[in-house]
Amino acid sequence: MEKVKRQSLKRSFMEAVAMTMLIVFLCCGLTIFGCYRFQKHVLPDSNEVWLTQQTAAPDGTVTEAKVRYVLDGPPEPFSQLTADGQEHNENQGQTSYMIERIESSYSMLSPKARTAYRASQICMVLLPLLFAVIGITLCAWWFYHKVLEPPITVLMDATAHIQDRDLNFQISFDGQDELGQLCTAFEKMRQTLYENNRQMWSMLEERRALQASVAHDLRNPIAIMTGYVEYLQENNRGGTLTEEKLEKALFNLGITAERMGRYTDTMRDLGAIEETEVHHREVELPDFLQHMADSLSILFQNTEVHFSCDLHVPKGRAVLDGELLYRVLENLISNALRFAKHQIELAFNLEHGTLLATVTDDGPGFSEKLLKKKTALFYSEDTSGKHLGLGLAVSRALCQKHGGTIELSNQPPHGACVKASIKVKQSP
Repeated sequence: MEKVKRQSLKRSFMEAVAMTMLIVFLCCGLTIFGCYRFQKHVLPDSNEVWLTQQTAAPDGTVTEAKVRYVLDGPPEPFSQLTADGQEHNENQGQTSYMIERIESSYSMLSPKARTAYRASQICMVLLPLLFAVIGITLCAWWFYHKVLEPPITVLMDATAHIQDRDLNFQISFDGQDELGQLCTAFEKMRQTLYENNRQMWSMLEERRALQASVAHDLRNPIAIMTGYVEYLQENNRGGTLTEEKLEKALFNLGITAERMGRYTDTMRDLGAIEETEVHHREVELPDFLQHMADSLSILFQNTEVHFSCDLHVPKGRAVLDGELLYRVLENLISNALRFAKHQIELAFNLEHGTLLATVTDDGPGFSEKLLKKKTALFYSEDTSGKHLGLGLAVSRALCQKHGGTIELSNQPPHGACVKASIKVKQSP
């Protein structure tokens, strides 16, 4: 499997800052260079000089003419200068020359040139600061909207769903940074909450079913007891209450009271099962299951029923609650012994992290009415009231605590089949 490379928020932030700094430095450099070139263009060149020619006429008149030369420039032909409005005359008088360097200073600029020069100086200082502020602002805006805002929006939306007690949604964000990992962890938490709520809702539904079942089943013994009390009162008032009638009524009242006591014990036992904790430990398969089957074979002493065990489990280690599994199998086999004629089979299978334990017998099997009660709390077809189906109910509750369930079916041509499943963790 290809390993996904994770990009950290720190690295993303440093890359964004580095790119912003590079762009800001480039803009600042171009701005400073442009302003410098502009200032060089406005100020006079320090390599330029004025060549002044003074001519003194015989009559004492002095004329002056100037020309601009660049010292570092290419050589140019030099000729005699003539002042404006004066014709060339070889007998003008004495001529002299003077070279004067041009001052490169701000004071020599014109008012317009001074304003432009000052503006360029201001731009050299303010524009880099402005570029830095704009770069920081754009970097922060980009990093928030492109890196931080998407996962934050996803998490805020998920939080709103959870606050509204709505877990029927999915968090999908494919980022590989810390916020992406946080979204993945949040999705796992949502799935755990959803599963816990589902299990809790299932337990509440079972508790409601239990209350409805007990309330329904208690009507019969209560009605019987009420009927016998009225019967005794009527016979007592009529003077027809004999010793035989009294003993018969008291006997039936005792049986009814005993049945109501069993219902009470059933409620107490199921409450204790709900508080049972699952204790996982590592075991060796299939040796552990074989040892468990050998222990369960003790239940077949003094019976004519034959017991066999088939193991279809590969060798390896698994993490499970062995005591819980033993209690489940003990209840299932004890229940099968009540109906089996000659044979009970126990088979173990391990499929995709689920351990399946199947108990089959050669008895009459389950009735169609019972098989249709998929959500029934008590699996019982005993009309005498002596067996309330507590063993199967306890087994189902224990399997649910271990992430599994109980399934009832009939095995053709005859016989009942009970399949118990629990979740296990396989170790290498």
